[in-house]
Amino acid sequence: MSDRFILFNDEQIDAQQIMMLTDLAKLLLEDPNVKVSFQKFQHYDPINNICNVSFNWLHRPEHIIEAGLKSDIMLDTIGFKQLSPNIYKEVLNESFEHMHFFKQVFMMIEEYRLSNHIIQARPVTKKLFKHRLQVKIKQNNSQIQVYKTKTTYTDLLFLTIEHAILHENFITYQSVHDKFDDALIQVFNRLPQIFNLNSSEDSYNLSVSIMILLDHLLIEDMLNQYYHLPERIYESFDVEWTLDDIKRHDKTNSSQSSKTEHDENDIITENAETKTADTQSDSDHYLEMELHEGENSDVLTDNEREGDASDDMTNMMEKKGKGSKNTIDDEEGGSQGNNNPYKLKGINQNVKLTFNKPDYSLSDEEDYKQAVESVQFEIKDLTSIIQKSMNHQYSDIRENLTKGRLQKNLLNWFIDDQYKLFFKKDAFSRKLDATFTLLIDASASMHDKMDETKKGVVLFHETLKNLDIKHEILSFSEDAFDADKWNQPNTIDELIVYNESTLNRHDARIMTLEPQDDNRDGVALRIATNHLLKRPETQKFLIVFSDGEPSAFDYAEDGIIDTHEAVIEADKQGINVFNVFLNQGSIDERTRNTVHNIYGKQSLFVEGVENLPNQLSPLLKTLLLQSI
Repeated sequence: MSDRFILFNDEQIDAQQIMMLTDLAKLLLEDPNVKVSFQKFQHYDPINNICNVSFNWLHRPEHIIEAGLKSDIMLDTIGFKQLSPNIYKEVLNESFEHMHFFKQVFMMIEEYRLSNHIIQARPVTKKLFKHRLQVKIKQNNSQIQVYKTKTTYTDLLFLTIEHAILHENFITYQSVHDKFDDALIQVFNRLPQIFNLNSSEDSYNLSVSIMILLDHLLIEDMLNQYYHLPERIYESFDVEWTLDDIKRHDKTNSSQSSKTEHDENDIITENAETKTADTQSDSDHYLEMELHEGENSDVLTDNEREGDASDDMTNMMEKKGKGSKNTIDDEEGGSQGNNNPYKLKGINQNVKLTFNKPDYSLSDEEDYKQAVESVQFEIKDLTSIIQKSMNHQYSDIRENLTKGRLQKNLLNWFIDDQYKLFFKKDAFSRKLDATFTLLIDASASMHDKMDETKKGVVLFHETLKNLDIKHEILSFSEDAFDADKWNQPNTIDELIVYNESTLNRHDARIMTLEPQDDNRDGVALRIATNHLLKRPETQKFLIVFSDGEPSAFDYAEDGIIDTHEAVIEADKQGINVFNVFLNQGSIDERTRNTVHNIYGKQSLFVEGVENLPNQLSPLLKTLLLQSI
């Protein structure tokens, strides 16, 4: 499909942007497992290890977007290390009459303190926070004009205090209302304390002193929300997480434990009620993920069900019309099955793997023969080119021998009486020291591409078999019907296994390729990488056939990042990863950029899958020649 993008409240999120922010967060938190998510308000979620940045920075000039998002990450990481969760919890336990006002005053003062700390610790960030400040000043001026026309004064009072802090001007101010003027003078006398804030406790004490002056004067609480205190996160401090958990940087363990002790949605859907001007809204303002039309599954996954002890993967595979074998023997004779060695974690920690060798029929064997005939010229051409290249490798000639072949030029014998007239020529061809894994997206969106994809796979398989190059062909899918937050069943179909790949055995399994449900690409890439690392060959290639972005249960945006990370992990271990992107029509520039963001420049775009065999041949030829 050509137009599958992740949407957040109808926003198209740039995958490269998310990856850049994720890399920055990992660097600053010194944690390789941290994730980045777009939310209404910026905050760090230590329980789920997510840096949340605000989508309010979008739809602005590029330099403002970059400054806003990067400064959010700075506050989530450097800033988070400088705050005191126990003080935040104390703020929540206060008993002022107008708590919404109090919490926002505290968070406004804290953001000022943390921003200045970051600038002092890292002067290079000064420009970023300068742009952030300019946007906040502009928003503040606009909101002040709005609330000057209202008969409610709480928001205007807050905005007046914010105006003074943003401009660091505590001498002049505009009157809000006669009844607030005397108290506001005293508030402004206290505000210079922000220059000497060293801790969250200092921010708390200043906020309390302001509330003592104003709380009894307020008639109603604030209508709008400008700063956000994620209450459920800090209410759970000392119960579900502590600072020691964060400093330990053992995110896998903390993620596992928190997963069993609480519902993840309790944290992710942190209630951030807000109202635009004085218009009330009861809906959550956090972004909800959805897929563009033409998404990677025709099966709805909104209806979750709890896992049941009677669930059996065999039944699921039989439901799909496949021969199934839940537990298989690996090459060493050990059982893989669901006790997998892949150490999946983070967003994939609840993936349940099943390896399956599909049964095939006589009709599949006939179909395979026809597929071979349809690409026979490409197979012969590729095989011939590679063999010729191998046969033209260098020759080693040894001369001045006492026996062997008599050389034609005898001049050296007359010149040097010690010279011998015979030579030997040891000509040889180096065998290709390479192995391949072909990984095929078997999600529902492949239904209109699968027939041509099979031809490409046959071309791949027959060429490597002719050249006696061992390889593996796998397809992958996730069961969208049975996937829920506790269990995501993923199936790896082993179409061609490594040790049988150069034999004329079970070739027809390729023809059992059928579109299933969803695709969790990052998991499949890690499995293929794990298999390739066990191979003795020097050159290792992983080719991924796909038609879009990852799409599986609770994967979406994180799936792009997870897949990108899997590609990086494979590359670091010496595996060359290539993506073959399949599409029936033309591929737009944004789709190309997204694929490049995931796989880098090693991507082949096929417009019209009927062209796949023709376009796959040059790629395979390049990789094979590279291996000689």
